[in-house]
Amino acid sequence: MDATPSATPLARKSAAGACTPSKSASPAARASSAAPPPTSTAPATRRTGRPGDRSGPDTCAHADLENRANFRAVAKFTRLILMSHRIPTFPALPLLLALAVTARAELATTKLDFNRDIRPILSENCFTCHGPDTNKRKAELRLDVKDAAFGKGESGEVAVVPGSLEKSELIRRITTKDKDDVMPPPKDHKPLRPAQVELLKRWVKEGATWTGHWAFEPVKQPPVPAVAGATNPIDAFVHARLKLEGLTPAPEEEKARLIRRVSLDLTGLPPSIAEVDDFVKDSAPAAFEKVVDRLFKSPHFGERLAVPWLDLARYGDTSGYHNDSLRDMWLWREWVVNAFNTNMPFSQFTIEQIAGDLLPKATIQQQVASGFHRNVMTSDEGGIIESEYLNLYVVDRVATTGVTWLGMTVACAQCHDHKYDPITQRDFYQVYAFFNNVPETGKDGVRDRNPKPFLKVPLPEQEKELQRLDGEIAGAQKAAEEFNRTLPEKQLAWEKETAQAAEPKGPVVRFTLDENGNGTSDTRQAVAATAHGESAFVDGTFAKGYETKGQGWLEYGDKFGFEKDQPFSVAAWVRPEAAGGTAFAKRDAGDAAPGWEIEFKGQKPSFYLVQKWPGEIIHVEAEKAVAAKVLSHLAFTYDGSGKAAGVQLFVNGAPEKLIVRTDKLAGSIKSAAPFRIGRRNADASPFNGIVEDLRIYGRALAPEEAASLTASALAALPPEQRKPEHKDPLQKAFFQKLGTNPGVFAKRVDDLKKSKAGVEKAMPNTMVMAEMDKPRDTFMKVRGAYDQNGDKVTAAVPAFLPQIPARADSKPLNRLDFAQWLVSPQQPLTARVAVNRWWAMIFGTGLVKTANDFGSQGEWPSHPELLDWLAADFMRDWDTKRALRQIVLSATYRQSAKAAPALLARDSENRLLARGPRQRLDAEMIRDNALAIAGILNPALGGKSIKPAQPAGTWEINEMSGYNYQKSTGADLYRRGLYVYWRRSTVYPSFVTLDAPTREFCVAQRAKTSTPLQSLVLMNDPVFVEAARAFAQRILQQGGADDPSRLAFAWRTALSRPPSEKERAVLDRTLQRQLATYSQDKEAAKKLASVGDLPKAPGLDDTQLAAWTAVANVLLNLNETISN
Repeated sequence: MDATPSATPLARKSAAGACTPSKSASPAARASSAAPPPTSTAPATRRTGRPGDRSGPDTCAHADLENRANFRAVAKFTRLILMSHRIPTFPALPLLLALAVTARAELATTKLDFNRDIRPILSENCFTCHGPDTNKRKAELRLDVKDAAFGKGESGEVAVVPGSLEKSELIRRITTKDKDDVMPPPKDHKPLRPAQVELLKRWVKEGATWTGHWAFEPVKQPPVPAVAGATNPIDAFVHARLKLEGLTPAPEEEKARLIRRVSLDLTGLPPSIAEVDDFVKDSAPAAFEKVVDRLFKSPHFGERLAVPWLDLARYGDTSGYHNDSLRDMWLWREWVVNAFNTNMPFSQFTIEQIAGDLLPKATIQQQVASGFHRNVMTSDEGGIIESEYLNLYVVDRVATTGVTWLGMTVACAQCHDHKYDPITQRDFYQVYAFFNNVPETGKDGVRDRNPKPFLKVPLPEQEKELQRLDGEIAGAQKAAEEFNRTLPEKQLAWEKETAQAAEPKGPVVRFTLDENGNGTSDTRQAVAATAHGESAFVDGTFAKGYETKGQGWLEYGDKFGFEKDQPFSVAAWVRPEAAGGTAFAKRDAGDAAPGWEIEFKGQKPSFYLVQKWPGEIIHVEAEKAVAAKVLSHLAFTYDGSGKAAGVQLFVNGAPEKLIVRTDKLAGSIKSAAPFRIGRRNADASPFNGIVEDLRIYGRALAPEEAASLTASALAALPPEQRKPEHKDPLQKAFFQKLGTNPGVFAKRVDDLKKSKAGVEKAMPNTMVMAEMDKPRDTFMKVRGAYDQNGDKVTAAVPAFLPQIPARADSKPLNRLDFAQWLVSPQQPLTARVAVNRWWAMIFGTGLVKTANDFGSQGEWPSHPELLDWLAADFMRDWDTKRALRQIVLSATYRQSAKAAPALLARDSENRLLARGPRQRLDAEMIRDNALAIAGILNPALGGKSIKPAQPAGTWEINEMSGYNYQKSTGADLYRRGLYVYWRRSTVYPSFVTLDAPTREFCVAQRAKTSTPLQSLVLMNDPVFVEAARAFAQRILQQGGADDPSRLAFAWRTALSRPPSEKERAVLDRTLQRQLATYSQDKEAAKKLASVGDLPKAPGLDDTQLAAWTAVANVLLNLNETISN
C-alpha cells in the first residue's frame, strides 16, 4: 500500500536532519536523542577470537572499552578500567594497579590542553544550555566563546576567572552540594565525574588558557620531531608519542603478510602466489616500495577507493523513496574510479563533483562528475507534496557536503542553531542556497528512468564511433560544398558540349510534324500522314509539334511495325493536357488485334506489346506519373526478348521504375494496322496533348543515348527560352553525365547524421547538476518546516569559517565559488577530513575517530600534530596517491599486527599505533577476495551494475511495483562487489549482513560488527558456496599431484603465507573427514560438486571435488582470510 503524502518524509526526516550527539558523547547524551544522525559512524570492531585472529584474546572486559575509552588522558582511561563492572581475572590486577599509579603521576605532570582536556567536558555537559543555540541558551551564558565565558553573565557573576577558583562561578556551580544550584542540573542526568571536576579546577587554577577549536584553526605544518631512526615524518610523530607513553614500535611484519595487507588495502584484492614469492625473494631495500608503486598503477586501485566514496555520496541504482524505482548513475561511479586511477588532484576531484557543470566550457566528464549530488534519494509518488520533497533533497545535499568535506554535523542546524558547534540556522540555509537552484521538482515525474537534468554520455566504443562519424560528416560536407561551388561552371561547359554533340544514330523515322504531318525515314524519304479530327500543328519548344486537342490524330499507314523478337525504341517530347489516352499505337481495335502501343493510364505512361488481348501481352506501367501540362521527354525501349524485363522507360533522360502488369507474350505481334499519333483507332480513347520530335529506332537505345536525346535538346535551347520545367531535366541529364549530383552528397551527409543520431540515441544517460535560469529564492525554514518560511537568505559559507571573497562581477555566489572555497588554502577542514579518511581506510580508525564530526562533540585527534602535518602536506598538491604512499611506506604501517596482552590492555584500539593495522575487509572486498582466491573473479572495469546470485524472493520482501530480480549471466556474475546492483530498499543481502550501508544517506565510516549471521552467510550464501567449489577445482587442477601439495597451495592462495605444521594438520584432518563423508553420500557429493553457474571442470571426481569444496569453504571462512 502506498505511503501517505507525509509518511515518507516524516519517516526519513530524522535521518535527514536530526541532531544527535556523536559516538564520543556520553551514553546519556546519546540516549536523549530520538533519531539517528544524518550520517553513520561505525562503532569499533569487536573481535570474537575466531581462528586465525592474531590480535590475541580481547573478549575480556577491555573489549567494552572500545566505545568508551578515550585515550586523550591516561587518568581517564585508568578510571574507566577500575570502574568497569567486568573486572578481569586476578593475573591482570597488577597491570591495572601499575597503570593507575602511572596515571596519577601523568595527571600531575602532563600539561593541560584546552581542546583535548577541557572543551570536550564543556561540550558534552554544558553546551546544550550554554552553547551556540540561541533558542536553548539559559541565563544568557555561553561557554563555547571565550569572551562570554570570561565575562559577566545574567546574574552578574563571572563564569571563569583565570587563576581564581573562588571567583569562578563555573567552579562554584560544579562543586556545590545545593541541588538547586549544581551544574549540570540533576534533571539532565549528566553529572560530572570527579576526574572531570578536578580537570576543570586545575584548568582554572593554572590560568584558564583558552584556544580556538583545533579543527577550525588554520592548517599549519608543525615541525617534525627529531626521533632517532625515523626516516618518515609519520614515523617521527608516532615514535615520539610512543616514547612519551613508554612504548616501543612492533617489529616489521613478515613479508608474505605485509604484501597481502598492502594489496588488500590499496586494491581490495589479494596478491597472487607469484607476486608474494617475488617480493619475499627480493632483498633490495626498495622491494616494498616497488610493490606499492605497482599497486598504485593497478586499475583496481580506483575501484578500492571508490567504495568508501560511494558510501559518502550515497550512491545507489534506485531512487530510494516510495517504489524505490530504478535509475542509472553508473556512469558517475565510473567517473569516480577513473578519477582515482588517474590520480586527479583532490581539489579538482572536489570542484568537479560539486560544480563540474559550472566550469567554463565544461566537458562531458566534468558534467558527469557533478552527479555527486544527484545521488540524493528522490520520489516519483503521485501523492507527495512536491515542495516538501524538494526541501528534503536540498537538505540532504547540505548535510552530505558537511560530512564529506567539512567533517561536520551541519544537519543539526536545520531546525535551530547547532547545540555544540558554531553553526547557526542562518549558516545552514545560506549553504542551502548554493544547492537550491537545480531545475528539478519534488516529484521526479518518471519511473525507472533518470529525471532531468541528465546528460547523454557516449561509452568508449560509442565515442570512437562518434569521432569517426564526425570526421566523415565534416569530410562529406566539405566535399558537398566543393561540388556545389564548381557545379555552375561545369554545367555551363557541359551544356555547350552537349548542344553540339551528335545525336543517336539510326532512327527508322524522325517525325518533323510539319503542317503536312510528314516524317523523315532513315533513307531520308518522306513519310506522309493523314490528319483526322480537330487538331493543329504548332511551333514547339524543341521542334515542330502536333496538338491533338483531344480529338484529332495522325495516321501513317502500315508503317513501323515490329515483331516480338525485334528490338525498337520510341522517343518523343510529350505534354499531356489531360489524363489518359493513347499517344502512339501500331495496333487496331479488337481483342485479336496485335501490335504495340504507348498509352497514358491517368498520368502514368504504359507500354504494350500485344499478341491477343488481354491474356497474351506484355504490359508495363510507370511507377510515377509525369507532370500534366509540362513538356517531358519519354523514351520507351524494348530489347526483343519477349519479356517485360526487356522494356525500359526513360523520362527526361532518367530511367524510370516500371510496374509489370502482365508478362505473358508468346506469339507474334506483327500488325498491318496503320501507325497513329493521338489514338489507337477512331473508337479508342484519344490523347489530349502535344507531341514534339517523335523518333522511332529499330534498336533498343542505350541509357546514355536516351539521356542524350533530352540533354542535347535542352542544352541547345537558349537560356532565355528555357522554362522553369526545363531546369530539372537539364540538371538531371547533367548529373547523370557526371555520375553524381548534389543529392548524393546531401544524402551522404544525411545518412551519416542519421547514423550519428542512432549512436546518440543508444548512449546511456546520467543525472547531472544544472542551474536554473532564474534562481529560486531561499528562506530559512522555521523549525525546519518546509512550508514555514523565515528570513530570506543568499548563498554564503558558515560565518565561523573564512569567507569567500566577493566576486569581481558582483554576481551572487554560486556552487562553483563554494566548491573552490572548499579546497582553498584558508579553509581549515577539507584537508584534515580527507587525510583522516585515508588514514582510517588504512588503519581502520582515523587519527580523529569520529570521522563525521570534527566539531566539539568529535573526538580529540590521537596525534594532532601528525594530522596537521599530513593535512598541510596534502594541500601542497592534493595528491591522493602521494598521501597514501607515504602512509603505507611508513614503518608504522609495516609493523607486525601481533600484540601482547599487556599492549592490548593498554591500547585495545591501537590508537597509539604501537602495532600494525588489522581490520576486517568491507563487505564487497570479502566477496571479491573469495572470488579472486577461487580464480573466478572477472576483473573488467566499469559498466552497468550487475546482479549476482542472491536468496530467492529477496526483492519481493519490499515489493511495490512488480520488479523482478533478473540474475546476471556468464562472467558478469563474478564481477567485483563495487558493481553489484544497489537497491536501497533491499540491498544485496550478504552485503547488509557484513555491515554495508543502505546508502539512503551519507555514510562516513562503516560499522564493523561480528555476528553469527555473518558466519552463516560466508558458509551458505550461494556466491560463497560457488566460490568454494571453484576454489576446490583450482586446487585440484593447479595445486599439485598429492594432498600435502594441494593443502599448501590452498593455504597460500587464501592467506599468502605457508601454513604452520599445526595448521596443516588441522586442514588435513578436515579433508579426510570430508572425503569419508562424501564417499558414503555420492548424491550429496554430486550436488555440491555442481553447485552454482560455473561449469564443472571435466574429469574431476565428484567425491574429491565435494570434499575439497568443504575444505575451501573453511579456508574462505577464516577470520584471517576476511581480514587484511
